Amino acid sequence: MKSSFEKADFVLRLLTFVAIVIGGGWTAYQYKQTGSADWAINMRLETEILPYRDDLRLLVVHVRSKNPRNYVFELNRDSKDSFELRFHKISSDLKANVILDEENGQLIGKADLMQGTGGGYAFLPNAEMDDMRYIVLPINTVVEITAEMQIHNGDADEQGKPDVDFISASTIARVNP
Repeated sequence: MKSSFEKADFVLRLLTFVAIVIGGGWTAYQYKQTGSADWAINMRLETEILPYRDDLRLLVVHVRSKNPRNYVFELNRDSKDSFELRFHKISSDLKANVILDEENGQLIGKADLMQGTGGGYAFLPNAEMDDMRYIVLPINTVVEITAEMQIHNGDADEQGKPDVDFISASTIARVNP
């Protein structure tokens, strides 16, 4: 006949085993639901206008990108991935109530945010990156700024075109006197 201690020990071992199985099943379920191989980047733009000289100002743009996932996410130039910052000048003679799409103005500048990375760009788990670029602009210029990251998945879609995922962030800045 087993002692009370042996029975309690058996029950505790059984409960521990059940907890491990349930925890493992829940982890696998969450992993599948959140996209086991999917990537995610949170991106935002911050701007600052600094004096430069005469009627020119520096428009400083910080592209802040955060990898919220618990694994490394990489961009690879060999796979045709890209990470760009574009500046479009917004016309100064628009009529009231005109609605424009993003990147509708004249392209006045473009920066490759992967330049100088050796062809790759790694986002470590939960890491936040700050890519800063600036452009010299005359006062009273209004620009639309777009940061865009494109990832080629290596496959083709239904129309035979490359399967590309992207994320972008945009903002408007006015170069004040």
